[in-house]
Amino acid sequence: MSLISESISLRSWIKGAAGNGRNDNCIANAASSTYVAACLKIAVSLTEQISRAEKLAELGVYRELEMLPNRRISDWAEFVRIRLINDNSRLCHQERPAQGSWKEFESLYQPLPYGTCITDSNVSALWEDNDEGAIDEHLKLFLDALAADELDTTEVATHKYHDALSLSPVKCDAHTELRFCPAISSDAEDVVFLNIDSAFIRHPENDSVANTPKDKQQRIFCIGLLFYEIFSGGEPPPRGLVSLLSSEGAFISIPKLTLTEKKDDHNASKTDIKRHRGPAGSCNGIGLCQISFEYLKLLGLPGPLCSLVLNMLDCIHGDFSGNDCYTKIVDVTTDLQLMMDQPDKFLRNLDVEKLLISGLDLNENVFLREDELASIQSSYQRSVTESCEFAIIAGESGTGKSWLAQRVGRFISAQGGLFLSGKFDQMKHVTPFAVLASVFDQYCDVLIKEKESDWAKGIVNRLNFALGKDSYHLMKVIPKLNDVLPRNTSFGTTSSSQNCVNAVQRLHYLICQFVDVISTFSVASVTLFLDDLQWADAASITVLNQLLSRKHTNFFVLGCCRDTELESRHPLRDTIENIRELGIKTTIVRLRCMEKNSITQMVSNLLCLSPRVVRSLADIIYTKTKGNPLFFSQVMFSLYREGLLRLSLCDQRWVWDEEEIHFMKLPDDIALCFANGISKLPLFVQSALRTLSMFGASAKCEYIEALESQLHVTLIEPLEVAIKEGLVNIMGGSFHFCHDRIQEASYAMIEEHDRSRNHLILGLALVKLSLDAGEKQMLFTAVNQINLGRSAAVLNAQNRVSMAKYNFAAGKVAMEMSDFMSAFSFFSSGIDFLPHEHWIDHYDFSLELFDLASKCALATGDIRSIRLLADQVLTHAKCLEDKLNTYFIIISSLTYSSKISEALKEGYTILSRLGEDIPNDLSMDALDQHIKQTQSLIRGVSENDILNYRLIKNKRTLAAMKFLAQLESITMMVKPSVHPFVTLKMVQLTMSNGLSPVSPVGIAYFGSLLANRGNIQLGYRFTLLAKALLEKLDAGEVAGEVMMRESLAIQGESAAMAAGDIRWACINRLQYCICLFWTCSNLSVANQAFSEACQFMKEQQHRTSLFFILTIQKTVLIFMGIETETLTENDLSRSLHEKRSPHHLMMLSFQNLYRSFILMNDGMLQEYAERFIELKQSSWVLYFSDAPQTLILGLVAFQLYRKTRDSMWLEMGRKCKSDMKLWAEQGSLWNFQHKFLLLEAEEHFSNASFEDATASYTNAILSSNLHKFINDEALACELAAKFYLETGDLESSLECFRLAHEKYHEWGALGKANILFSLVNSTFDNTVVEKAMFSSNNPRNPSAVSSQGSVRIDSQKRRAV
Repeated sequence: MSLISESISLRSWIKGAAGNGRNDNCIANAASSTYVAACLKIAVSLTEQISRAEKLAELGVYRELEMLPNRRISDWAEFVRIRLINDNSRLCHQERPAQGSWKEFESLYQPLPYGTCITDSNVSALWEDNDEGAIDEHLKLFLDALAADELDTTEVATHKYHDALSLSPVKCDAHTELRFCPAISSDAEDVVFLNIDSAFIRHPENDSVANTPKDKQQRIFCIGLLFYEIFSGGEPPPRGLVSLLSSEGAFISIPKLTLTEKKDDHNASKTDIKRHRGPAGSCNGIGLCQISFEYLKLLGLPGPLCSLVLNMLDCIHGDFSGNDCYTKIVDVTTDLQLMMDQPDKFLRNLDVEKLLISGLDLNENVFLREDELASIQSSYQRSVTESCEFAIIAGESGTGKSWLAQRVGRFISAQGGLFLSGKFDQMKHVTPFAVLASVFDQYCDVLIKEKESDWAKGIVNRLNFALGKDSYHLMKVIPKLNDVLPRNTSFGTTSSSQNCVNAVQRLHYLICQFVDVISTFSVASVTLFLDDLQWADAASITVLNQLLSRKHTNFFVLGCCRDTELESRHPLRDTIENIRELGIKTTIVRLRCMEKNSITQMVSNLLCLSPRVVRSLADIIYTKTKGNPLFFSQVMFSLYREGLLRLSLCDQRWVWDEEEIHFMKLPDDIALCFANGISKLPLFVQSALRTLSMFGASAKCEYIEALESQLHVTLIEPLEVAIKEGLVNIMGGSFHFCHDRIQEASYAMIEEHDRSRNHLILGLALVKLSLDAGEKQMLFTAVNQINLGRSAAVLNAQNRVSMAKYNFAAGKVAMEMSDFMSAFSFFSSGIDFLPHEHWIDHYDFSLELFDLASKCALATGDIRSIRLLADQVLTHAKCLEDKLNTYFIIISSLTYSSKISEALKEGYTILSRLGEDIPNDLSMDALDQHIKQTQSLIRGVSENDILNYRLIKNKRTLAAMKFLAQLESITMMVKPSVHPFVTLKMVQLTMSNGLSPVSPVGIAYFGSLLANRGNIQLGYRFTLLAKALLEKLDAGEVAGEVMMRESLAIQGESAAMAAGDIRWACINRLQYCICLFWTCSNLSVANQAFSEACQFMKEQQHRTSLFFILTIQKTVLIFMGIETETLTENDLSRSLHEKRSPHHLMMLSFQNLYRSFILMNDGMLQEYAERFIELKQSSWVLYFSDAPQTLILGLVAFQLYRKTRDSMWLEMGRKCKSDMKLWAEQGSLWNFQHKFLLLEAEEHFSNASFEDATASYTNAILSSNLHKFINDEALACELAAKFYLETGDLESSLECFRLAHEKYHEWGALGKANILFSLVNSTFDNTVVEKAMFSSNNPRNPSAVSSQGSVRIDSQKRRAV
């Protein structure tokens, strides 16, 4: 517990705190950090009191100012009082009272005498008898004791304290103790005097205030003398200084001299401006002040503190005082407070010897941005505890974006996180995934370094499992992954016929899988720092979008970019908008140029001088730099190099020449500033910097070494000089410019007409080395340089072909890395290099170059380029075979552009030219004939025979299979009647000619077709065969499409994503959600799955699957009783209606039919049913929805027949029942038996066979309960209840309604349950309903409902299932 004591005099305090007499111990105490800290607290208190008095005087209130003593300085010291803090925890070791009692005690007895020790028993007993009068008398005695203490009559004071205690209202016991501690009795108690609360100047009551000095400088001088005595440990000021004061405290003599300054800047000369000569009275100081300064330094006090006292005393010199002389007491307070708050910067002596070697130290403590740093740190912390976040530091060049990011990096590293960094480069825009590769290679380095640790082994195992054999493709992008994952002989190879769009998506998926593993299972959080995002290539931006969309845990992305990119339509801005729509938090920190006050603070931090001292210098620098931090740092370094800012050994601080700095000429642009600095370097260093700048922000050391060898020039040695100059550094085996503006300045020094030629020279010097060594990154760098020098190339035809081949080689490598944007750029450059007659002289090379360029244009969605390239190929190709790749790309581009009809027409034309005609329509009889023909080909052929079939060798047949596989999905969407023929043609070609990579697609569709035609067992065998063929042919590109045929939705989605097939990944997810809806035991589970699927499809931007999901989820939400206004189905359905897709329209019409039927909206039921029947012909391929659709259509048909007596509806119902019976007998009793029984019951009801209907309803309920279809059980109970109601069996009807109500509740269909409850209330008498224990808000426990409960409906009429 700490108590504030009554004040003691300043000299008593100095005597106790610094020691008695002038001896070595006194000097040591005065120079000790604890003594100096206590003195600073006293000094701040005194200057604050004077500042407050002066402020009030300015407002016309002189009372506090007049209370200052009108005495000589020796008397001032007598009226300074010190309040100490009595640390009771040190003096009393007994247990403290309950919290709160000390506070009340202190409020009553403040101020208490120093040394008073109150035990707990006193405090607790004090309030037992709270007699006001007794307490007042007690307080008077304590005040008397305080007075005696002030007169230094220790013995008298002690007696008075004991008297006060004896008369206290506190009931004392044997443990009561009150002890008074005299001034200083032992070293152990010295620390008590250093516990300062505050200090104040107390004016004597009998003083006259008439002659109180009101001059501010006089007061500063007086306080300066007072501080001299305080900080020196009681040493009186030099008599000569004290004698300058009159007895009234005024200056006896102050020299006066005014220097005139000309106001016209144009006519001002250097001699008119006062030179800054450092602290007053230092080397050039005057007599007594200098003596005082030197004596304080002799005591070992810090130099800045000695200067502070000196600058207070310096006001005696009037206009001859230095620029650092104090003119306002508030400035003294500010400087003292800085010394207290930041002693390492403003109180400690500079390490001059170190600074003479190292020079200016522009570390992170110089620059501000604390608020911005805190904002990013908060974003990072949220990414660790919640979900991934994206933070961007934006600002113009030179505002300190990268510097702030590095501070964040040090913070993250200190927190135990991994900070992986990469930098995009304007001149390496077509280097595939170079930045992401370097970032993830850094993580691989960590794994290699920690390979023996358990966590690293765990990461490697999980990466191996997650990536599988597809890791081969990722290793093309992340080379060091080869050193992390174990060798796998099953690694695939890149097929020349692969679908480029799938390859791009596959790579995105694999990178996301990689990040998912390292962020989830690493022992530390993972941060990706991407600098200069404005130069990021489109492929990297897309990957970044994918990474953030996945919402990885423990994952943080930090980026830097120029703020102009956030204002324009840069891809980065689209990414930010996209991830925000997905609910991912994004923090944008905008850095502006510094304000004038901030520059002053930065100069203060840099020079370790108070803002008051550096303000004039800071104003000059702000004017010259406009507050740009990078410009600021360069100007400060320039001043240091030129000697305008230097260390003073005499003053032990930085000094400068304001006159020279004011007239110093600086460029207006930072790049010119760098250029000026570079131009002062030796010529060979300038040349090396120009060469390095041609590579962009950095270049690998091995490239520079290779250029030295190839071009016979010296580069390494001059770059080492540049490193010493702070222009370049070496990181990760590369030379890096310290800032991109340095690179820009170096590049700008190259004459414009020489740039292209120099780029070409560098490229040619590296390209052969890269091809010989197989160095991919060097190849990209070399070809980039060649392309930058294209305009300077004056080449013959053969050389132009060589340049084209270099680009061709780089493009193929980029394709292997799945960076088709960069590959297309290389191929386009190669085409530009081709000579005019290239189709004649270099036909094969031209054809391959154009084919690959078209393929990359397809991958990047560049439809216009596809058409231009295709026109060239179709014009100059010599035969149909040479045009097939181009035709395939054209059809694919039409499909991706939603021009489905044009794509179908083009496909028909190409297949016809290949000898495979496709009919425009197909009747059912013709379909049966083709099925029989196909079955004859497979009759007697086992699955093993097909698995061991030969491969197709004929190019035309291979091409036909490829086009047919492409038409599978096209005809399914727009020509459902022809779709079976396409499937059958693929199977026929496979059986007649052999296997192709797309044969599994035809086999899988054939199995679905057979199942739909009634041969379920055989159909299932063919879907299993298709899956086996996938593994046999390593046909991962079509895995998603094939697995969906086999109802392996989860595996199908993963396989499709691994192959980059977004379309079939979404369709597999859709299949899973639909199956979950029809089979789940609670709709909330299904709704959650639908919501996740919506998110997934939005991320993948697959609107078709999103339409299906939203349409079905609307049904789910309506059944659950949740409003659906937020869904965007209307916009989607309008868009899809315009495309006239039969499957989309069929799905929409079925959901309308289903909702109307379940929600008993009979008015629209017939219209919806007719519309659905019109569209249902195309549903065979979506077999996972066919059974529920058949069930609902059959139930609706029987209901409409009973209402309209139209035999068409009866026949429709019977057909649905027949289909369901076939599926139950040949397929699965578990899935289809109860559906068949329910349709059978409805048929009996429609035919008035009531007894048979009763038995069928009972068995339908029992079967659905047995097979865990709670939704169908609820529906069967509801239909049975309506049947009993129609036939007059009210008791059975009510019981079935009750069971239906409970089952709907159990299913989670509260909306439907409430509708059913309203129907029952309106149909039955309330007393009957209450007796049946009906309640919409409190249904019976679903667990109480069992199959036996269902049997009770009519136990006598049931028959065996």
